[in-house]
Amino acid sequence: MAKQSLFDVIVIGSGSAGFSAVEAAVAQGAKVCLIEKGKLGGECPNDACIPSKALLRAASVYRTLGGVREFGIDASGRGFDWKKVQAYRERVVTAITGGGEGERYLQVLKRLKVTLKRGEARFIDARTLEVGDEKVEGKAIVVATGTVDFIPPIDGLHDVRFWGWKEALTASRQPKSIAIIGGGPVACEIATFYASFGTRVVILQSASAVLHREDEEISGRAKGALEALGVEVVVSAQVLSCVNGGMGAMGLNVKIGKEEQMFAVESVVVAAGKQSNVARLGFDQKELGRQSHVFFAGDADGGLMFTHTAHHEGWIAGHNAATHALKRRGTKLKRDERVVPRVTFIEPEVASVGMTQAEVKKKFGKVLVGRYETLWLGRSVTDHAGSGLVKLVAHPKTRKLLGAHLICPHAGELIHEAALAISLGATIDKIAGMIHAFPTYSEGLKAASSSAVLLSV
Repeated sequence: MAKQSLFDVIVIGSGSAGFSAVEAAVAQGAKVCLIEKGKLGGECPNDACIPSKALLRAASVYRTLGGVREFGIDASGRGFDWKKVQAYRERVVTAITGGGEGERYLQVLKRLKVTLKRGEARFIDARTLEVGDEKVEGKAIVVATGTVDFIPPIDGLHDVRFWGWKEALTASRQPKSIAIIGGGPVACEIATFYASFGTRVVILQSASAVLHREDEEISGRAKGALEALGVEVVVSAQVLSCVNGGMGAMGLNVKIGKEEQMFAVESVVVAAGKQSNVARLGFDQKELGRQSHVFFAGDADGGLMFTHTAHHEGWIAGHNAATHALKRRGTKLKRDERVVPRVTFIEPEVASVGMTQAEVKKKFGKVLVGRYETLWLGRSVTDHAGSGLVKLVAHPKTRKLLGAHLICPHAGELIHEAALAISLGATIDKIAGMIHAFPTYSEGLKAASSSAVLLSV
């Protein structure tokens, strides 16, 4: 007979949302059980954010070595070892997770006195979960199961050995050519990595632009930046079929406009997006959502799919779940995602927060736009950094900053000044009037603010 245990809070999934939920619930004094079928820490540190950024850093160093003559340095012996690049990725992941199944996270769970159950969780009823041969009951439950990859219904795709993004990041051998189905952040980062080391890369994007959720001008610049690395970017591309061409080649039949074109590559990578991982919970998601003791957090809730929003949502869900389980009175925490910056780590980085120029124009009829080419910044010149753009959009009357869109070195760091300004309701003039240290890329924000003009088209 299966054993059954009772907990105040059960958290399903140990990723960014799940682990934050655990810590928040423990902080409220709840007895917590964490259920995880894979490595502790979830996807981001083990498979996604951390390993991809490690590989992109290696690629950046390699590209830098290719241009060191501009600085009077000789690096004529430049080369790389693919296996050693992958070994660097593994070392970085181990440094974050502690190695193994997530030793660092395991130590935190022990310190917090959290019960860990290994295996896949399935609902028996609204309060009881089955994990292997055990049953656990929770007064409150946090679902933080993350995502699964979306695999588009392409004829013949499952008949070839295609890669998902995980396989692309851990490949033991460098392919001579790859086609990437998708043109979002993950696809563009994978393209940047492989192209930097000389792989022929083709991006096949169904939308009319790569990074199509970005400001139109920024996504256009991103396409140019990828092409400067040698990536062939094909937009408005419908992949019709995939065939095994033999001799280690694959063929992709792609419709571009009214014409069809065949692309022959060694490997195919599918990076076409993600969807909430809730199908295997054994309980209807809508029905779970109607249960007052069940809380969704992170990618599982179908909202913004970022690690930083997952941390935020996980803490709130864990706090509220514990409050519910312990029957404490008080105001529940609410998530605030009005200002959420995001970064795509191509070369140069793309970062944004808030509304785009088109969105402000549509809502208010006019838009205040400030632009500055970072090519002319003193820091950019000393770094031999090349072109880049800082673009700010503001309310046409109040002049409050509503959005910031950057493609330049260190964009991922710069974006947070703009995010704070939006959060505080600051005007574009406040940024323009603030003294920024010289020479820094942050001066681009001041310069863009100072150049703001009102546009009605």
